[in-house]
Amino acid sequence: MKHLGTLLIFTGSLLLSACGFSSLPDDLHADEKEKASQSSAETSLESRQDARSSDSSAAESFPDLHSFEATTVTGDHFSPEDFTEADVTAINIWSTTCGPCVREMPELAEYAGTLPENLRIITWCVDANISATGTEIEKYMNECGFHDVTLASGDGDMQILYSQLMYTPTTVFVDAKGNMVAEPLIGAGNIAERYSMQFEAALEQLGIESAPQ
Repeated sequence: MKHLGTLLIFTGSLLLSACGFSSLPDDLHADEKEKASQSSAETSLESRQDARSSDSSAAESFPDLHSFEATTVTGDHFSPEDFTEADVTAINIWSTTCGPCVREMPELAEYAGTLPENLRIITWCVDANISATGTEIEKYMNECGFHDVTLASGDGDMQILYSQLMYTPTTVFVDAKGNMVAEPLIGAGNIAERYSMQFEAALEQLGIESAPQ
């Protein structure tokens, strides 16, 4: 099976940090899906700047994740109870048609492996049921060295979050109860520096001392 990277649509967006995001309805015909996927991969310098300036407003509008049922790319189930496995969980939201999302995945995987037990990173591939099969995505994530959960779809609060996304990658941080903590990260960048800062902010907000790494 070809590497997932060969299935991606690489455009000028590879030079930028974020891709404009638009919802992809499940009832799109195949040709419409392809056009929508190509459109979602196109962005501009202005959209990257807008993404950075929208961090605060996004943090206020994204819903807490209290009620949902999600499915992973391997067909397993994921629910709010799974957040109890860590004090803070980062959810990296990406798509296979977003060049910056895919480029940063090996770095994300490497960083995830350095985290203490009370911090966790999972990902959510929002076009997993459109642009590639779960098997292809799972293979790609394994090749990157990322072995935690990758979500493929979700309802309830996850669907509300999905409807409010403007850019990929977007990373939100939730506590063990699914409450949004810290500010979201919008766009790609230095994983270790940016994630560490937001994890620290989330732990401080929760009154939890940082665990030694």
